[in-house]
Amino acid sequence: MIAKLAYLTSPAPNRYVLNIQPFGSDLISHIEISEGHLANIVIDGASFALRKNRVQPTPTEMSANERAASVGA
Repeated sequence: MIAKLAYLTSPAPNRYVLNIQPFGSDLISHIEISEGHLANIVIDGASFALRKNRVQPTPTEMSANERAASVGA
């Protein structure tokens, strides 16, 4: 399933809901999740986002010392 919408809500203290609307559907599923699930979603999501946006320098952008160090590594 590919989500058209996916978002988190907190309808009350210590209650967390994952809301998902699949592509091709007008219905939104509301799934209550635990605080542990919420923490895992946030931690993994941040990790995935940072990993995707991290840009590695090209060899021409590296200094001669950095190139020499990366060859010996």
